[in-house]
Amino acid sequence: MSRRPSINRRLSLGLSITAILGTSLLLTAVFAEYRLGIRDLAGTDALRFAWAEVADHVGMPVLLLIVPAILTVRIVIQRSYRLLENSARVISETPATRGLQIDDRAMPVEVLPFVSAINDLLKRLDHAAKEHESFAADVAHQIRTPLAIMALNLDHGANPDISVLRAEVASMSRLVEQLLLLTQVNAQAAAPAPLESHPLNDLVIDATSRFAPLAVAASRKVAFEECAADVAVACHKEAVASALRNLLDNALRITPEGGTVVVGCGPGKRIFVRDEGPGLPPDQLQTIITRQARTDSSQGKGAGLGLAIVTRIMAAHDGQLQTFPEKRELVMVFPD
Repeated sequence: MSRRPSINRRLSLGLSITAILGTSLLLTAVFAEYRLGIRDLAGTDALRFAWAEVADHVGMPVLLLIVPAILTVRIVIQRSYRLLENSARVISETPATRGLQIDDRAMPVEVLPFVSAINDLLKRLDHAAKEHESFAADVAHQIRTPLAIMALNLDHGANPDISVLRAEVASMSRLVEQLLLLTQVNAQAAAPAPLESHPLNDLVIDATSRFAPLAVAASRKVAFEECAADVAVACHKEAVASALRNLLDNALRITPEGGTVVVGCGPGKRIFVRDEGPGLPPDQLQTIITRQARTDSSQGKGAGLGLAIVTRIMAAHDGQLQTFPEKRELVMVFPD
């Protein structure tokens, strides 16, 4: 097990090197002053004389310099550590509240970069906490609405509208599936697995074939536009398939009955889904994926969470989700 870095050890090593270098320079100065060489120290008297000169001109000055220096440095270090201990105590005694920032006005200059880094981290954590709170509020809103509709329907009598209940149960089931998918995406981002290369055509064909029966049941059609067979992307197949299913589900809900949802790939490493809705402007897409907000009725109930999941999956692949409202397209763009 490797030892932790130690300021004490580094200072001790620095002082030792200083003593050695100082002694060596003083010895060199003595030998130069008396013009002594190795041959001059061959005799007993000469050797005794040399040691006497070394003791007088090197030993005593080094002792007079190093010993007080070591004592002084140790005192200074101990007092400096007290400043660090005081700073640590301030940090530990600071109450944990929203918008927490450590007061650095009484801290030594040397600690300021460390405290600044902690304050930056606290800002990021505070921002993440706000996002989680906003996300939880959005999820609660999306769950509360179908529950309220189901409760009203059940309160109307002994014969509730089963079709309405089924629709709301399906909406809640879709929301739960999206939450589970978002959890999986976050876990995969924390511990990423190796990517594998998959042809775009295979990804699109597989998702479209699974989606087609749902489209037919909803009185919509699905069309497929093929891209070059040699175009492939490095990805997690299941994650990309889930993202594409979310786009298809969103397109199905905003396409009028009898309309067509077109899915395809290209040019390049792109997967697009084209619907017959009103089109989604880029600023509105950014609002949706930032707040996980539900869109208005024209965009489809609960679309925000699905698009936020798609954006998260694309970010995990160094890609992005783009919108082209004039074409009524949402496009998954992978890096080249």
